[in-house]
Amino acid sequence: MNGKKKALLIAGGVLVVAAIANAGNGDDTDTPTKAKPAVKVSTSPKAKPSEAPAPIKFDEPNAAEEKQLLSKLHAINPGITVNEERAVRRSVNTCQEMQAGNSMKSIVTNTSARFTGGDATVDERQAAEVVKAVKDTFCG
Repeated sequence: MNGKKKALLIAGGVLVVAAIANAGNGDDTDTPTKAKPAVKVSTSPKAKPSEAPAPIKFDEPNAAEEKQLLSKLHAINPGITVNEERAVRRSVNTCQEMQAGNSMKSIVTNTSARFTGGDATVDERQAAEVVKAVKDTFCG
């Protein structure tokens, strides 16, 4: 056998071995292949971390403001200051509503409901006074 024939036999053998090895790879050309879904590329610019809105920090009264607040709340309705810690916590909730930009009508209605219970019933007139006391003492 001459060199050319030998080279052709070796090359043919390599192709047969390659075809056999590739037969188990699931690359069946008789079956149509499904197209992979396209990757979605966003063209909108991403916000830079420095452009993210700052979290809202709600005011809380310091010791002097708390004392002044409790005095004003007691004058409005003594029942709402029986539990001073609860009265301050509810005042902070009222402040949160104001800082969130809720309507005054909504704030007054919610304040009335928030402070009513236990030892007190707070009507809308008193609730409006509570809102003013909160605003004047620490939530300005």
